[in-house]
Amino acid sequence: MRYHNSNVNVGTTPPVLVSVRSLSGTEARVILALEARRQDEVTLDEIEALAHVRRGFARKLAHGLVVKSWLRRVGRGRYLRTPTSYGPDAGPEADPLRIGRHLVRPYYFAYGTAAELWGLSLHPGRTYYLVTPSRTRASVSGAARFHMVRTDPARFFGFADLRRRGETLIVSDRERTVLDCLRRPEYAGGFAGAAQILARAKAKLAWGRLAAYAARLGGRSLQRRLGYLAETLRPSVAPPPAVLARLRPRPADAWVPLGPPRMYGRSGPRNQRWRLLLNVPERELFAEADTQ
Repeated sequence: MRYHNSNVNVGTTPPVLVSVRSLSGTEARVILALEARRQDEVTLDEIEALAHVRRGFARKLAHGLVVKSWLRRVGRGRYLRTPTSYGPDAGPEADPLRIGRHLVRPYYFAYGTAAELWGLSLHPGRTYYLVTPSRTRASVSGAARFHMVRTDPARFFGFADLRRRGETLIVSDRERTVLDCLRRPEYAGGFAGAAQILARAKAKLAWGRLAAYAARLGGRSLQRRLGYLAETLRPSVAPPPAVLARLRPRPADAWVPLGPPRMYGRSGPRNQRWRLLLNVPERELFAEADTQ
C-alpha cells in the first residue's frame, strides 16, 4: 500500500510516494524529514524530536522502522537510514559498506575488504573488515558480517578517501593494505591471498611510502617478508634498489619464517639474502600471484 503523509507540508507539489512499504503518519514524518535533510545517520534523541514524542514511544518508533527496513541499527541509540532511492524493495543489506562506515569512528576499511575496493583481489568476501583505535562492541545482524580490528592509536595511519556509489569511504591506501594483509593474512584469504594482493599492487605502489610504513609499523620480520616477496613475485615490476636496501636484514637478525608458523610450521629451505625460512610451499605461494 502506498502512503503519503498528509501532515508534511509539501506546498503545491504532487503527493510524495514514500515507498510501497507502509508507514504510519508519525513514521513518515521522521523518514521524510531525514530524506529532506539528506541525513543518513539519526540518533534516538533526534527521532524523539522529529516525531514530537516521548522517549518510550521514540524507541518503539525506531524499532518499527528497523523492522520495515527504513532504518538500520548501527550502535547504541544510533540508526542508519535506507534511502528511498534504493527502491521500494530495498532490504537492510542493500549496501554493507555504507552500513560499515557508520559503525564506529574513527575507522578505515582494511585487509581483504580494502584489497577488493582497490581492485587487488578477485575474491569478494562476506566479511567486511574495519580497523579502529576505539573500543567498540558494535555489531549488526544480517547476511553481511563485520569484523572490527582494534589497533594502537600510533598505528592508525595510512588511509585515504575512496568514492563508491556516491558514498565516501575511508579505506587503507594501497601501501597500508599490502602491509596489513601480510601482517594478518587470515583476513586476506590466507598467505597466498596476501601474496596475490602484493603482486597485483606492485605497478601502482609508492615504494618509498611502503618502506616508510613498514618501518613505522615496527618489526624487522615484516620488512624482510615484504622485500623477499617484492623481489620474487611479478619480477618484471622491480622495486627500486634503494627500497630493497632499506628492507634488507641486518647481520645479527635471526632467521624468521616466511609464513605464519601456525599454518606452515617452521621448516623449509633457507634464503640467505633475506634470512627467511621458506616454509610456504611454492605451489601455494605462486598459485594465484602473477609471476611475470
